[in-house]
Amino acid sequence: MNLLKFLFPMIIIDKVFSVEWFTKINRDDGPDFYHDKKIILDEFSTPFRLNCIQKCLSFDSSCQIFRYSSSKICTIFKAIDKNIFSKRKYIYLRDKKLPRIHFLNGSFLDGNNFLKMRNISIINLSEISLRLIDAFALQNIKSTEILDLSVNNLTRLNSKTFFEMSSLLRLNISFNQISQMDSDVFQDVSNTLRFLNLENNLIAHLDRNIFQNLSKLAYLNLGSNLITNLDQDIFRDLIKLEKLFLYDNKLKSLEPIFNNLETLDLLEVSSNDIKTIHNDTFKALKKIKRIHIYKNQLSEINSETFKGADELEKLLIYSNNITKIHKNFSVNIPNLKELNMMKNNFQKIEPDLFNGLSKLEILKLHECNLEEIDLNSLENLTTLDLGYNKFKNFSQKLSSLTELILRNNPLDNLTYPLITTQNSSLLELDISGCKMKYIDFNILRNLTHLKVLRINGNQMLLDNQTFVGFSSLTIFVDIDYFDKFNGTFKSIRLRHL
Repeated sequence: MNLLKFLFPMIIIDKVFSVEWFTKINRDDGPDFYHDKKIILDEFSTPFRLNCIQKCLSFDSSCQIFRYSSSKICTIFKAIDKNIFSKRKYIYLRDKKLPRIHFLNGSFLDGNNFLKMRNISIINLSEISLRLIDAFALQNIKSTEILDLSVNNLTRLNSKTFFEMSSLLRLNISFNQISQMDSDVFQDVSNTLRFLNLENNLIAHLDRNIFQNLSKLAYLNLGSNLITNLDQDIFRDLIKLEKLFLYDNKLKSLEPIFNNLETLDLLEVSSNDIKTIHNDTFKALKKIKRIHIYKNQLSEINSETFKGADELEKLLIYSNNITKIHKNFSVNIPNLKELNMMKNNFQKIEPDLFNGLSKLEILKLHECNLEEIDLNSLENLTTLDLGYNKFKNFSQKLSSLTELILRNNPLDNLTYPLITTQNSSLLELDISGCKMKYIDFNILRNLTHLKVLRINGNQMLLDNQTFVGFSSLTIFVDIDYFDKFNGTFKSIRLRHL
């Protein structure tokens, strides 16, 4: 039986959105088509085969087959036997197809398969080699709140894919091969959807109306796609969005596309090709707490880059090409608590750059080609990473500091206090890999709260008296000293890498 060549161009959509067609059959098709005798429902003369089709459909399900002869006679059957066939008579089988979901191996499920799941709130269809979802195929699972279609082989999402899924809250379509989506694909779930994950697909373009009316959406993940730019109004209706992920795309600039996102808490745009940020990009983000722009191509941060992000607490801009930061960049982010600018090429930072960051607790400037820095204004700083720079000496107040990382700097011999305030809070100190030939351990003994000390990778000599006076301390040393002194000191624990 040829299911394509003799397919009639007639599609009937009824209340359950089924699809009907008539297919020409031959004597050798079957045996499911044949019965012991034929049962005729009607017979009439007509010049048009279409009239025969319409008559068959009028009998509802009782008409299964019709015959249209060369003499223009239409016969409607409820059942047939093999004797009905002749050379000049054409027999057509009525077929009824519900919308389906299709698999890579050619198999499918139609709408009836979901009737048993219509009251299930969570449906997991992940990792089952889904290839295509017909429009209306999921209409029977109206009570479903969570639908997982991740890790399949879907290439497009059509209009009415989620028809009548009026309870849907969470939709995961990540890790597919989607490159096309109809602009109204999510409109049937716009009143309920709160979570939408489209990461790891092949999306290069998004229609400006794709998220229209999704006013309850709180989470949107578009990460790991091929997006190069976004329409300025694409997020205009996402008035309750809290988390937006655009990482690992092809964005080249960050424009003012977030104008209505006043509830946004997290913006993740790392691993793109962003070279510039418009001065008004963050202007409307009144509640933004976290911005991640690491692994991009930024070269400069000016005084208005983060204008409007007054509530920002965490800023990750490491692994860019930043060489210059305006001394007033922090004026617009007075509530910042964590700043990670590792792996940039600053070389020099203005002395008063951090003056506006009185709430800063974590600062990471690892591998930035720095030779000097002034951090004395950061009275609440608890974690400081200055590893892999060019500091020859380091001495700051920083009374609240609990972790200091200075590894792999060309520090001079340590004969001065690293923390100049009395009663230092320092718990962990890393001065490994600095090739120092001398350390005054009395300076380190004054760090009374110290719990972890890393001194491996230096060139000073250690002896049985080196660690006298330390208690409850874990010390990382080179393996030669570990083998020599391990178990010697009761109040300290030696470790090696």
